[in-house]
Amino acid sequence: MMENITIRKAVFEDAAEIANVHINSWREAYKGLLSEEFLKDRPLFFKNRYELWKKVTVNESQVTLVAECKVNGVVGFVNGTNGRDDGLQDYAEVWCIYLLEKYHGQKIGFNLLKSYFDAHVELGFSKGYLWVLEDNPTISFYEKTGGKHNGKTNVDEIGGEEVVELLYVWDKIKL
Repeated sequence: MMENITIRKAVFEDAAEIANVHINSWREAYKGLLSEEFLKDRPLFFKNRYELWKKVTVNESQVTLVAECKVNGVVGFVNGTNGRDDGLQDYAEVWCIYLLEKYHGQKIGFNLLKSYFDAHVELGFSKGYLWVLEDNPTISFYEKTGGKHNGKTNVDEIGGEEVVELLYVWDKIKL
């Protein structure tokens, strides 16, 4: 599938496009999971996201990859590094993975995740994990790629609302 799509390491010049995908994919992915008011305000965060991604794209301690379409530029990204949670420091943690809805179902998300995990295998990691909102439709994607809910949950706050996150773990990140 993946016609005209390249997965590559993000560079500083990608920051604005990553910020755009970050904001718009949030609005698509979390519709019905987070308040409509909160999601409507997301475009107002462009400056904040742009400044964040300018820093992240040059941070060598994190792995950030983009899915770039020849025609439309950056349409997806993945970011993270080693685990931040107790007992999971030796795992590769996916901090965020987003793909614009128009590009779902083309194996782009799979290739982003695989490339991310491959980069961590090269760094000596063999396992991975991420936190995902309960009822998020992407859970089926994580399960198809070998991720399993290990039973742990976390209560967090997004946009003033309490949300439940589920811990998904990959015992082998060589996809």
